[in-house]
Amino acid sequence: MKIKLKVLTFVTLCTTLLFSPVNASTVDGVSIIINKEPITLFDVFKYSQRFNIPKKEALDILVRQKLEESEIKKQNIAVDNFEVDQYIENLAISNNMNQYDFLNMIRSKNIEISEYKEDLKKKLQRDKLYKKIVSTKMQQMGDSDLQAYYNENLNEFSQASAFDVTIYTSANQQSLTAIQNNPMSAVSDVQLQEGKIEAGKTDPKLLALLNKTAKGKFTAISKNDSNYVMFFVKEKYNVQTVSFADAKNYIYSKLGEGKEQKAIEEYFEKLKSSANIQVIRAP
Repeated sequence: MKIKLKVLTFVTLCTTLLFSPVNASTVDGVSIIINKEPITLFDVFKYSQRFNIPKKEALDILVRQKLEESEIKKQNIAVDNFEVDQYIENLAISNNMNQYDFLNMIRSKNIEISEYKEDLKKKLQRDKLYKKIVSTKMQQMGDSDLQAYYNENLNEFSQASAFDVTIYTSANQQSLTAIQNNPMSAVSDVQLQEGKIEAGKTDPKLLALLNKTAKGKFTAISKNDSNYVMFFVKEKYNVQTVSFADAKNYIYSKLGEGKEQKAIEEYFEKLKSSANIQVIRAP
């Protein structure tokens, strides 16, 4: 029976590899000392071989790991055995297995369970660190940033009871794009239909799309069965605007979307630039 693991990264990280003998001169000695912590040439060689990546990339990853370990220690970020076991339990469930069978599957790959749990512990510590970094970054977002977004996107916070629209439908997405770019253009494979859409009888996703589209503008193009469709908003009725206070949490979440990874990378770039790094020998 084939078992498809949904979380492969940490299974791979714990796979035991056997290395063939190599010339000692290629792996002996220290490559870099970062904040008094050495990374040896052998560390770089081993990581490069394990994950089949260039030595330069392996070294960059090992430097990042040293910075992470230092921050985890500095910020007293701990993970106990219960958290590790709970994570394994969730992994097992996500792979339609019980914990006993899941761990047996791990053993069948010649992975020591103790080493596997240790790697998971480090992963959970890293996750906690990342979450803390992102939370701190988001707290730096002031009300002025939120208010500016609100003021610049009032349509997004307006709710109408009904809309007069022109509906454009085509099997060709490019045809609708052409009309967006030039509303006066005549495109033969586009069908037009006039309509009135009432908020109480409309799909919530379409309602949100119409609400955030300004009067006299086209909505974004969406897929509808086998065709593409967009709406031209001719009129909005009984428009009411959500107050800034009520919209604040929504704006906060929206501005944070996609910024987590950027916040983490910026954090470690600053740490790296301020770290005491001594290059002894490039791998």
